[in-house]
Amino acid sequence: MAVPATSLPPLLKDELDIVIPTIRNLDFLEQWRPYLSPYHLIIVQDGDPSKVIKVHEGYDYELYNRNDINRILGPKASCISFKDSAWTVSGFAFSYG
Repeated sequence: MAVPATSLPPLLKDELDIVIPTIRNLDFLEQWRPYLSPYHLIIVQDGDPSKVIKVHEGYDYELYNRNDINRILGPKASCISFKDSAWTVSGFAFSYG
Protein backbone atom coordinates (compact mmCIF):
# COMPACT_ATOMS: atom_id res chain seq x y z
CA MET A 1 0.00 0.00 0.00
CA ALA A 2 1.34 3.43 -0.92
CA VAL A 3 2.24 5.93 1.83
CA PRO A 4 0.39 9.27 1.52
CA ALA A 5 2.77 12.07 0.50
CA THR A 6 1.66 14.20 3.46
CA SER A 7 3.00 11.63 5.94
CA LEU A 8 6.52 11.62 4.49
CA PRO A 9 9.17 13.87 6.03
CA PRO A 10 10.06 16.85 3.83
CA LEU A 11 12.95 16.08 1.49
CA LEU A 12 16.07 18.26 1.80
CA LYS A 13 14.37 20.38 4.50
CA ASP A 14 17.62 21.90 5.77
CA GLU A 15 19.27 22.10 2.35
CA LEU A 16 16.59 23.64 0.14
CA ASP A 17 15.33 27.21 -0.12
CA ILE A 18 12.34 27.97 -2.32
CA VAL A 19 12.51 31.22 -4.31
CA ILE A 20 9.18 32.88 -5.08
CA PRO A 21 9.20 35.95 -7.34
CA THR A 22 6.00 37.98 -7.03
CA ILE A 23 4.37 41.28 -7.89
CA ARG A 24 0.99 40.19 -6.56
CA ASN A 25 -0.34 39.02 -3.24
CA LEU A 26 0.75 35.72 -1.77
CA ASP A 27 -2.68 34.32 -0.93
CA PHE A 28 -1.84 31.17 -2.89
CA LEU A 29 0.59 30.21 -0.12
CA GLU A 30 -2.31 29.01 2.01
CA GLN A 31 -3.24 26.42 -0.61
CA TRP A 32 0.40 25.32 -0.84
CA ARG A 33 1.06 25.33 2.95
CA PRO A 34 1.36 21.53 3.28
CA TYR A 35 4.12 21.52 0.69
CA LEU A 36 5.94 24.83 1.35
CA SER A 37 5.74 25.40 5.11
CA PRO A 38 8.64 23.06 6.01
CA TYR A 39 11.02 25.04 3.80
CA HIS A 40 12.72 28.42 3.98
CA LEU A 41 11.17 30.80 1.43
CA ILE A 42 13.01 33.60 -0.32
CA ILE A 43 10.40 35.98 -1.69
CA VAL A 44 11.53 38.54 -4.26
CA GLN A 45 9.04 41.37 -4.71
CA ASP A 46 8.91 43.00 -8.11
CA GLY A 47 7.34 46.39 -8.71
CA ASP A 48 6.87 49.19 -6.21
CA PRO A 49 9.04 48.45 -3.14
CA SER A 50 6.77 50.58 -0.92
CA LYS A 51 3.86 48.19 -1.53
CA VAL A 52 3.44 45.86 1.45
CA ILE A 53 3.42 42.17 0.57
CA LYS A 54 1.69 40.11 3.27
CA VAL A 55 3.10 36.68 4.06
CA HIS A 56 0.85 34.42 6.11
CA GLU A 57 2.04 33.43 9.58
CA GLY A 58 3.91 30.20 10.05
CA TYR A 59 6.37 30.53 7.17
CA ASP A 60 10.13 30.84 7.54
CA TYR A 61 10.95 33.48 4.93
CA GLU A 62 13.01 36.43 3.82
CA LEU A 63 11.42 39.16 1.69
CA TYR A 64 13.56 41.20 -0.70
CA ASN A 65 12.65 44.08 -2.99
CA ARG A 66 14.47 46.57 -5.21
CA ASN A 67 15.60 48.63 -2.20
CA ASP A 68 17.28 45.57 -0.70
CA ILE A 69 19.11 44.83 -3.93
CA ASN A 70 20.39 48.41 -4.04
CA ARG A 71 21.42 48.27 -0.38
CA ILE A 72 23.18 44.91 -0.67
CA LEU A 73 24.97 45.53 -3.96
CA GLY A 74 25.52 49.28 -3.66
CA PRO A 75 27.08 50.70 -6.85
CA LYS A 76 27.17 47.21 -8.39
CA ALA A 77 23.34 47.08 -8.38
CA SER A 78 23.44 48.62 -11.85
CA CYS A 79 24.49 45.22 -13.21
CA ILE A 80 20.93 44.00 -12.57
CA SER A 81 18.23 45.17 -14.96
CA PHE A 82 15.12 46.46 -13.23
CA LYS A 83 13.38 47.16 -16.54
CA ASP A 84 12.07 43.62 -16.81
CA SER A 85 11.36 40.75 -14.46
CA ALA A 86 14.84 39.27 -14.92
CA TRP A 87 16.05 40.77 -11.64
CA THR A 88 13.73 38.51 -9.65
CA VAL A 89 16.17 35.64 -10.20
CA SER A 90 18.44 37.45 -7.73
CA GLY A 91 16.58 35.44 -5.11
CA PHE A 92 18.66 32.46 -6.10
CA ALA A 93 21.78 34.39 -5.09
CA PHE A 94 20.23 35.13 -1.68
CA SER A 95 19.71 31.43 -1.08
CA TYR A 96 23.48 30.98 -1.06
CA GLY A 97 24.06 33.89 1.33
